[in-house]
Amino acid sequence: MFRSGKRAMRRLAALALVLVAGAGCQTVREEVQPLRETTLTVARSGGDVTLSWIGVRGTYYSVMYTDARGGKAQWKLLPDAINVRGLATGEPIVVMDRLPENQPRYYRLVQDAKPLAP
Repeated sequence: MFRSGKRAMRRLAALALVLVAGAGCQTVREEVQPLRETTLTVARSGGDVTLSWIGVRGTYYSVMYTDARGGKAQWKLLPDAINVRGLATGEPIVVMDRLPENQPRYYRLVQDAKPLAP
């Protein structure tokens, strides 16, 4: 009788483990649409810089810049290029920047379905 009681306890423990594991796990399916790849084009003439890209309707774009390269570069938002909204898919968006002729500057484009928090 002792052995059958021990077996019953093991089976009960195994069943409890299966029930707990099964009840605590859920499969959540979430479809995420990747943002379209966008190319930022930069053209410079002296101190005038023209940044452009092809927009997508409803997408928000912000241009960031840094004056130094490397892992410690501090990226800042370009003041006139924060939360620029794409109004029509396939239409170019153009932003200007001005800086001293000899100063290097590096840019990157951030895009999202929602505007950046201020």
